[in-house]
This record gives sequence, structure tokens and C-alpha cells, in this order.
Amino acid sequence: MKKKLLSNRKTYGVLVFLFFSFYYSLFHAQTAPICTGTWGPPIVNQNFGQGNATANWYGPLASYAPGVSTSTVFVGQAGGTINGNLANGESGLAKNAGTPLPNEWWANKSDHTGNPNGLMMLVDAPLTLNTVFVEYTMNNLCPNTTLHLSIWILNTNSSGVVAIPNYKYPNMMLKVLNATTGAVLGTAATGNVPADTNWHEYTLDFNNGNDSSVKLQLVNNVSGANVGNDLAIDDITVSPCIPSTIQAVPNASTSLCANQNSTVNFTATLTGSSYNPAEYQWQLSNNNGTTWLDEGVPTTNPNYTFSSAGRGAGNYSIRFKVGPQGSSLNTQCNAVSQVAVVTITNPPTVTDAVIRECFVVSNPSTASFNLTAANVTSEAGVTRRYFPSLTDATNGTNEILNNLNSYIAPNGVVYIRITNTNGCFSVAKVSLEVIPPKTSPVLVDKIICIEETTTLDAGPGFNAYEWSTGATTQQIDNVNVGTYWVNLKSGNCVTKQTVTVYPSSQPVIQSIEINNNIAIIHVTGGNPSYQFSIDNAAVWQNSNTFTNLTRGQHTFHVKDAYNCDPISVEVTVANLVNTITPNGDGKNDSIDYSALAYKNNLIFEIYDRYGNRLYQADKIRNFKWDGTSFGKKVPTATYWYIISWNENDKKATPIQYKGWVLVKNRE
Repeated sequence: MKKKLLSNRKTYGVLVFLFFSFYYSLFHAQTAPICTGTWGPPIVNQNFGQGNATANWYGPLASYAPGVSTSTVFVGQAGGTINGNLANGESGLAKNAGTPLPNEWWANKSDHTGNPNGLMMLVDAPLTLNTVFVEYTMNNLCPNTTLHLSIWILNTNSSGVVAIPNYKYPNMMLKVLNATTGAVLGTAATGNVPADTNWHEYTLDFNNGNDSSVKLQLVNNVSGANVGNDLAIDDITVSPCIPSTIQAVPNASTSLCANQNSTVNFTATLTGSSYNPAEYQWQLSNNNGTTWLDEGVPTTNPNYTFSSAGRGAGNYSIRFKVGPQGSSLNTQCNAVSQVAVVTITNPPTVTDAVIRECFVVSNPSTASFNLTAANVTSEAGVTRRYFPSLTDATNGTNEILNNLNSYIAPNGVVYIRITNTNGCFSVAKVSLEVIPPKTSPVLVDKIICIEETTTLDAGPGFNAYEWSTGATTQQIDNVNVGTYWVNLKSGNCVTKQTVTVYPSSQPVIQSIEINNNIAIIHVTGGNPSYQFSIDNAAVWQNSNTFTNLTRGQHTFHVKDAYNCDPISVEVTVANLVNTITPNGDGKNDSIDYSALAYKNNLIFEIYDRYGNRLYQADKIRNFKWDGTSFGKKVPTATYWYIISWNENDKKATPIQYKGWVLVKNRE
């Protein structure tokens, strides 16, 4: 409002006032702390509230501006006492400095905040020097913090008013005190607030030490005539000094894999920090920062490890709050770092597979496997690596690098490590199954008579047959003795099975023993039991003995259980002599077997009853015995003889005759 003009003072009074003001400012000046970082977001923001579209004045003060008090008369909703404008020593809350009507004393100016219907505090300040006309108590500040106080002040008078004699610009001291002890923490003088209808910012830096509550006082520096000193205040803020750089390193996006329990180690880095020591509270968000959860408890350790263990795929935001030790849980006392992002991606989706391949002919317990053909994933853009064990696949050791298309192995497993473009991998197990040779259980070796043929049948259950004879049927007929093979196709595999048709082993007439008119046939080999026949008789017998033989040539026949063509041997049954009388009368003087001289290896031997050989008639002696031994006649007695030879057949069948002879020697 326009104020009553007072008479001029003497010039020396003005000089005294100016000197006193300078001395007061110098005496109360504080050394402002230095912020080596940067000023963080305000932790105090007093904008005096918001009105409505109709009312001019608002109150009470505590409802709109908690913590603010004034030594002036607060007019509340009633408004000023001079035609609605404020009188000297009054204050109030209004939306416009020119309330209710703008004039040269109260300019048409809205609040500084810029909110619709935003309020400011208008003050027709007293002209009493050192009067505290506004006080603002701020609680819950961060102890041991360098703070930056900002206040916006408007000289509500127009520029034309300043020409009035004894005009007083608004001029005040900003003073911050400990709310409990009253100790001064910092001061700053505004000087004359220009009368240009603009809002002007005034600041004060201070450190609150261990105090969490401080008071801001606006102390009047003006005295004298009651002209001017009209002002508005708005937007009182306090910002902490925070580090200029607050980062979680690494601050670039990092990718981890959901199934591999990977970790990222973060380190809190601060530039220009005044915290000594600093305290950190790491936080995590899985919804892009909409909500944050504390990770652990506040700590002075700047390191944090993020693990993908137990976490699903998605983006995880990571940050930390930092402040002086003991203050990290107070949202007004800490700064917040830039956000780092860890992306957890899913590994490739894989399924186990089985590869079945035909056996390798040269080593039927193995097969040649095409490992690259294993269908373990449908995802595109993946890489595959092959390993002999799960441990190797997980660790990336002992990789199979060669012959992936023809990997020779027995029954077993290999493991394929599938890695996607995010570097995440899964391991698929591939079972290797060797399809063994499938042979015919009914196709077995046979034994037949060499003069006969047989049928070879590979049996059912195969897709195709290919015989060494060129036949493609299940069986082949009229097969002679020999070795044959057949390719048996089962599925895609072919088994080569060999079968042999053996000739039956023929019996062998080992010897024929003839005693007078009895012949015993001794046989080996073949497949017993044997059957025997003589000459052209069609009758076969199981006994190997023939009796009542006539003298002369006989043919003995033998066959075994295979009933093949018989083995035959022709034998001479000699005319055996049982008595000789070697008396020189020309009758029965000797035994003469010279007629058998054509036989191979013919031997004629005489033995006494004690088994002593007395005589051997050979080719030199013309196979005769005249009853002598060593040139002397043997005594009359019975003697035994053996005649043996080999028949002139391909088996050289041995023949042996045994018999006795009575020698009558008379002197």
C-alpha cells in the first residue's frame, strides 16, 4: 500500500545508518562451505500452497505454509486494513501482489512457482532495524551436510515509487540458525531488492553440522521513513550438496542368463563427494523403476553383486542411494545414482534327442553318426558345439571338433551346447544308438552228402534279400556244398550273413580183421552210428562183423548216419592152411601165400604160443614157411600167424588175417 511520507532526515543520519548496516553484515558474515559436487534436488520446498479461483486472501498461515511464522500481523482471509491492501506491519497470503487492486505500491505480479492459483507471502515489512519479520523452521534435514538455501523475493513497488524521497528498498539479512541452540550457521545479505517487478533469487550455503533442524530468519536491514520496504517471498528451497557424478559401474546395460547363476559386480562411484564416510543403500527394481526394493542394509562398502540366480527373464534396474553415514534411510538426506540395467534373458529352449544309425560293418558295436542332424531346438540364430560329457558342455572343454557328420561311436551320449545371440546357452543330451546287425536265426550252416543239394532259407522279417547267387527271394533251392552269403535288409540297415553248406565227413574203414572165415570191419570218422553191407547185398546191418565168408574177393560197404553213398573196400579172403607136415614128401610141406604178393606191404609172421616171433616170410622168402626157425625145424606144436597188407584202394585199407597152424615135424 502507499505509505505516509515522513519528513526528510539529515544527511549524516543516513550515513550513520549505512555504516551500521555494513558493520552488522561484516560482523555476522559466515564463511560459506564449498560444495565440491553439485546441488541435488531440493529436500525442502516451501511454495506457500495453492489457493482457489475466487478468494483473495488465505489463511491461517500454518495451514498453507507449515513451519513459517511472522512477527507481523498476519491478516488471514480478512485481508489488509487499508482498502483491502496491507498496512505497515501486516502480512498475508495472496495469489497476486496487487491484492485486492494493483497500484504503485503493490504491483500486478503472480507467484513465482507458477502453479495455477499459487500463493505467495506478501509483507509490508516494518522499518525497525534488525527486526526478524519472517521465520521458517525446517526439520528432518540431513546432519553433517552442506546445504544450499534459495529464496525468491519480489519488490512489489513500481519503479516510479523509488523516486519518492526517503524511499526504502526491501533489504534484509538471511540468517540460518540451529533450531535448538540458536547458533548461527550462515548469513547472507540481500542488499536492495530492485523495484523492477521481477522475482530475484537469493541464496545462502551452510553446513548444519549435527543438527537436523534449522531456522531461516529474514532480518530487516531497513529503518527510517515509512516509505517502501514492501515485498513478497516465495519458493524457499534447501538442496543438499551431492556428488557431481553418482554412478553404478558398469553403468552400461549388461546381459545375464537365467539358468547360469551369473553375476555382475557393481561399484558405486562418486565424484565431488563431501560424504565422509559415505553410506550406500543399493536398490533393485523389476518394473523399470516404478517401485524400488532395498538390497541388503545400508553399508559403507561401495560394492554390490547382482546375481541372476532365482530370477526370471526381464530387465532389472539397479541404483543406489548415498548420503552421509547414518542417513541413507532418510529420503531427504541422500542422493540417488543413475540407473544401471541388467537384462536377464532366457536360454534357448532345447529338447533331448536320439540318433539311431546302422552298425559299421568292420566294427559292428559302433556306428557313424551325423551329430549335426540332431533336432534339439527350433530356435533360429543359435550356435551349436558338441561335447562328450555334460561337464565338458557346461565348462566348454574337450569340444568335439572333427567328423561331426561321421562321428564313429558305440552306444552312448553326446551333449550339444546351444548358444543364442544373447550368449545364453542350454545343453541338450543326444543319445547315440547303434542298430546292431540283424541276422536270420533260421539260416544256419548245413551238412549234406556231397552228392546231394539242399535249400537255404533266410526266414521272414526282412525288407529285402540279396543272395550271392543273385537271387532276391527269401530262400534258394538246389544248393550244392559251398559257402554262400545273403544281404538282409531291415529298415535302412543291411546285414551280410554268411552260411556254409558242408559235405558230411565220410566214415573211414580203418582196418579189416579176418579170422579164418570171419571178418571184422573197423571204422572211424563220419557220423555214427554205422551200417555195414557186403558185396552187392541190399541188406544193411548194424554189426561190423561178417561170418561164413567164402574164399576169394569180397567188397565191404560202410555208411554213417547221413546215409550218403557208402564207402567200399574190396578184400581178398585167403585160403588159410591149418596143418603142415614138412617131411619132404611134397605134400603139405609148407604154407605158401605167394599168391598175395601183389598186395602192398604184405607181411607173413609166425609166433609161438608165448608170442615170440619165430619167422617172417617176406618177399625174399617168397611169402612161404616150411616149419623152420633160424634154419631148424620147429617142434611139433600149434603156432599162430598174422598176415597183413594194404589194399590197393585210395584209402590203402589195412587188412589183417590171424589164424593158427599145426606143425607136425617127425625126425
